[in-house]
Amino acid sequence: MANIFNDYFVTVGKHIANSIPPPLGNKYPVAYNGPDQSFVLHETFPEEVEAVINRPLECKSVRMNDIPIRILKLCKSALCAFLAQISNLCIRKGTYPKSLKCAQVVPIHKGGQKDLCNNYWPISLLSPMNKIFEKLLYSRLYSYIEQHNMFSEHQYGFRSGLSTSLAIHCIHENFLQNTEKGLTTCAVFCDLSKTLDTLDHEMLL
Repeated sequence: MANIFNDYFVTVGKHIANSIPPPLGNKYPVAYNGPDQSFVLHETFPEEVEAVINRPLECKSVRMNDIPIRILKLCKSALCAFLAQISNLCIRKGTYPKSLKCAQVVPIHKGGQKDLCNNYWPISLLSPMNKIFEKLLYSRLYSYIEQHNMFSEHQYGFRSGLSTSLAIHCIHENFLQNTEKGLTTCAVFCDLSKTLDTLDHEMLL
């Protein structure tokens, strides 16, 4: 039954995809050649959207009435052109669909007494469609920041090819060098509880 279901969506997806015109706009260039090196959101194309869908999406759970990720992957041949057009329209208009901004918040118990709200961590479930657009925007922003060397050399987390293991190695090397020089080394590690609550939300926005 599952094979029949899969074959149906794949066949229908290919049939519909052949009748959809490609979205307007140029393909995403590798380099930024603007005279002032300003950041520009380049439009996407169906092939890029399909590449994003083929990668694992960090969206294990979906909201009620959302399209399951499994169905999204099966119908990608039919949906990629549509999603590319919607994404390009958002870029040109500078707006974003309100329905994709809405999250279903699920409380996850962190520990302690279960009748205290502070002992729960809110997890926001967003639409898989939102995750696709998020990845498209992320790739453009990340490429721009990397190309213009805007990351600190000590930024190890959330960067391609780097990890917290390298940060530990760097600290260890500093300890050894200072020991050989007869210096005293001191390290301060901060683990902030409820980090976002310690920030000025107006400044963050």
